[in-house]
Amino acid sequence: MEARSAKIREWLLTEVAPQSNRCEDNQQMPDAILRRLAELGLTGACVPAAYGGLAADSLTLGAWSALLARANCSLLSIFVVHAMLAQALARFGDETQKQALLPLLAEGRLRGAFALTEPEIGSDASAIACSARRVAGAASGFVLNGRKKWISGACYADLFMVLARLENEEGTSEGVVALLVPAATPGLTVTPMRNLLGFRAAGIAELSFEHCLIPARLPFQGAPAALLGPIGGGFSFVASHALDTGRFVVGWAGVGVMEGCLEAAAAYARERVQFGQALRKHQLILEMIADMATDLAAARALAEKAARDREAAGPDSILSVTMSKYFSSRASVRVAASALQLHGGNGCAAEFPLQRYFRDSKILEIIEGSSQMQQLMISSAALTRGRRTKSGKSAGKSDGQNA
Repeated sequence: MEARSAKIREWLLTEVAPQSNRCEDNQQMPDAILRRLAELGLTGACVPAAYGGLAADSLTLGAWSALLARANCSLLSIFVVHAMLAQALARFGDETQKQALLPLLAEGRLRGAFALTEPEIGSDASAIACSARRVAGAASGFVLNGRKKWISGACYADLFMVLARLENEEGTSEGVVALLVPAATPGLTVTPMRNLLGFRAAGIAELSFEHCLIPARLPFQGAPAALLGPIGGGFSFVASHALDTGRFVVGWAGVGVMEGCLEAAAAYARERVQFGQALRKHQLILEMIADMATDLAAARALAEKAARDREAAGPDSILSVTMSKYFSSRASVRVAASALQLHGGNGCAAEFPLQRYFRDSKILEIIEGSSQMQQLMISSAALTRGRRTKSGKSAGKSDGQNA
């Protein structure tokens, strides 16, 4: 795995990073980059080895995510939604689904994306309006209607995991389901969203489903089922698991953005001369760099803890991932702003990566649950741990000790 990681690092930093500003300007990820992503095995990062994947451990997945974000956050976004689908399929799919789809996802012959967010619900992902109804008879399956928005990787995807509310013939909800929907399904329209603040080459799009007939068995070898996971468990099980993976990756993405910013700022401070001396001689510049380095170290420590807890599958795993995502995304905004400020006018120029890091860092604070959503989760956990029962013992403490 070390040799593979070295190849990935070299490719990202020497080949992808130099053309990242151009990719963002063109709002398109070159197909050659997406093909190389698959050739290096990154499309199989979250696929079990039994199905042709790398089954990367959490620390390795995190390190690769940081490298991807440092080189190009749009590529990181395409990578993570593919990984979210693959991991959800590996966790909740039946054996037919796994055998039919996971090898294709691992090889990159099938590109995946995760369709949860809708125009009117934002962070309230439990209030899904997109609806699915059963179809009886020879054309058995589901009819899907509704819209999804802000779907990363949608312009490059071949297969979507779509969250929808299942309704019976009377229009009563049976709960949320996760459906596997091929991009070529008639009635599905993918509309690219252009000129966004950041992640401009991530293929972010709006999806429209107009009486889309999703067959009960998909047109892949082995005829895998379209329904992933249990009825009613689409959000509480499948989506929640995928979102945890997304938050974990974003925590590491913030680390990668900060690494890129700090490296650029340190190099500029060594070389740039102002008022007769190098920037690194100015005390206020040194203070900025010290704060940037400290934010990076803290974010990395939280991300590594999240990786360890995730591998141990302990009770603190979700909280560790949430804290990592919350701190890292916010810190990346601070670090990117400082690095851009240090560069002065050059920070806004296309010859430097700072304006891209600055825009993308703000996106990290929003995707996979905004900072405010993370604050609610973290504070809720903190209050639960501090709550005492009548017996005087702390409720919800994972270690069983008194508060």
